[in-house]
Amino acid sequence: MATATSVGSAFKKIGTHLECSICTEIYKQPKILTCLHNFCKECLVKYRDGTYRGSPQIPCPVCRQEMVLPQSGIQGLKTNFHLVALIEEFELQEKVACSGLNSKLLCETCDEDNEALYHCLDCGMNICTSCRKAHLRFTVSANHAVATLNDIRQGKVNLTKQPAQSKCHKHKEGITQFYCKTCDELICQVCTVLDHSKPDHDIIDIGKASKEFRQSLEKGFPAVEKEIKGLEVSLQGVAASKKVLNDNTTEARKKVQDRAAEGKAKINAEEKRLLDEITTQEHEQNKRLVEHEKTLSNSLQRKKHCLQTSQEVTRNASDSHFLSLHPVISKDMDKLRGQPTPKMAGLKLHPVFVKSKKLDIDLGKVMVEDTWEIGHSFGKKGSGKGEFESARGIAAAADPDEIAVADWKNDRVVICNNQGQTKNTIPIDPNDVVAVSNQWVCAHPSKMMVYHRDTTHKFDFRTVPEDEVGKTVVQLVSVAVMPNGNIIAGDKVRKVLTEHNPRNGDILHTMPVKITPDFLAVLSNGWIVISDKEQGLVETVKVSNGNAVTVSTIQPTIDGKPAKYCGGVCSNSSGIYLAVVTGKVHTGHIHHYNCACQFVSCVAQGLYDPCGITFTAADGGQQLAVADWHSVKIYHKV
Repeated sequence: MATATSVGSAFKKIGTHLECSICTEIYKQPKILTCLHNFCKECLVKYRDGTYRGSPQIPCPVCRQEMVLPQSGIQGLKTNFHLVALIEEFELQEKVACSGLNSKLLCETCDEDNEALYHCLDCGMNICTSCRKAHLRFTVSANHAVATLNDIRQGKVNLTKQPAQSKCHKHKEGITQFYCKTCDELICQVCTVLDHSKPDHDIIDIGKASKEFRQSLEKGFPAVEKEIKGLEVSLQGVAASKKVLNDNTTEARKKVQDRAAEGKAKINAEEKRLLDEITTQEHEQNKRLVEHEKTLSNSLQRKKHCLQTSQEVTRNASDSHFLSLHPVISKDMDKLRGQPTPKMAGLKLHPVFVKSKKLDIDLGKVMVEDTWEIGHSFGKKGSGKGEFESARGIAAAADPDEIAVADWKNDRVVICNNQGQTKNTIPIDPNDVVAVSNQWVCAHPSKMMVYHRDTTHKFDFRTVPEDEVGKTVVQLVSVAVMPNGNIIAGDKVRKVLTEHNPRNGDILHTMPVKITPDFLAVLSNGWIVISDKEQGLVETVKVSNGNAVTVSTIQPTIDGKPAKYCGGVCSNSSGIYLAVVTGKVHTGHIHHYNCACQFVSCVAQGLYDPCGITFTAADGGQQLAVADWHSVKIYHKV
């Protein structure tokens, strides 16, 4: 049996959701604002009179959205009768469930001081065993539902209060049986003749109106849910950006301090100047991030609140209560639906310290955006040693540092050291290559081929079941590795990703995707970045239970115009790096996007025709290797 403490605690938790955020008490005459937040009538009156006396509008005390008051002021706001009904039901449930737990609860229908063990759900009275028998014998109460108090306290029976018939606001004796669609108003029979007569007014039955508007609201729920997910992803991106900014700021400070220590007192003044500049940049960028985070959070909370309120009222409110609230709810949902996720422009995840070449009073400068420069390149057009005909895919491995290049037209994977000296080749027809553990995994058009680091063959595996081999057309063009080591293969023909066990190649999942997986990368959180070359489009997908769900999209531009092609992708803790081209040679760019798929900076430009890109193991992962068709270019961060 439930104890007084457990039942009382449960009701206390439920009751907090029925409290006015101004007075923190259970709502009294709750009024609903256009943003769908509720407050006691008197709390709103005091709020308006305290700061906004005489003003035709007030900001919501919770979300600060401005709303214009009706001519009659707070009194003219809609009363949330659905919320009133919930409070009445809650208080009834609480009264019955919590009363008598620590003391004897007496029967309310006799004078015998008998203990009440039952509750009539129709009469709302607590009764003893004798009165229960009599209650069910009387003709007027024979059909009443009577439950034991124990069942009510244990939650086996819910107390529900039948909603009172809604009275017409104009004709006090009239019962609202109709809805005027022209005026968005509940009306009675008299109203249909006097004030809302046809054909000037579109009148329908209250039940039909309720069903129609519920269905209309429900159709809008998926769009708002999708926008909420977008806001949540953007907030995750802001959090990741703040971490990168803080990490870079910490590293920049340390480098400045280390450099300053070399010059001792001579450079103290310059050290202070640079530290102040870093702090200024940090404050500016943090301010942007915090403001954007606040904007996203406010938008997220508004849409969540709108959706939750709309869903709760649509699904649970009585017809009259629902129709009373429908105009304000539908108006708010129409206002919010389709609002784009706020974007943040000009984000710089810096400062970064760049030291001067000579140690004098000039210590260096603070960089407020990524600066990369080419370190070296190797390869030229051809089919001989040190030459490439079509460097499409590229991968890097450590211990020792090696780079594997999928030289597509020359039917080989070339293994080089990080300076470009050829160490070995794998004679296959490759579209892409990736380093997995101590091996190379190559995407052959029809199967995945696994080689040891010394290029000896290990095993092959298919991306379709054995009984489909030779029957199902596949074209494997990309490969990536998940954080857990599983291998992801991209199939251009079927437009699917397949996930495989790295030990034996067994198929774990086959996941359809919306765009062609020409190139792949995997973020640290397990999301997969897909680059579609022909569409010039990139999508980030979340993999869950064998399904790939689109999270965000990148449509890159060059000089303000959409890029024609998207090439390879790779990622690190600072975000996504993408190769893009205009369609002409020597116009290729490498772009950097944060984890929310927002543009950060252009890393490099003027490339011949960049395809695969990857971070190398050298220089702490601060080198970017680009397969630029006939050569490989190595960039490093300044």
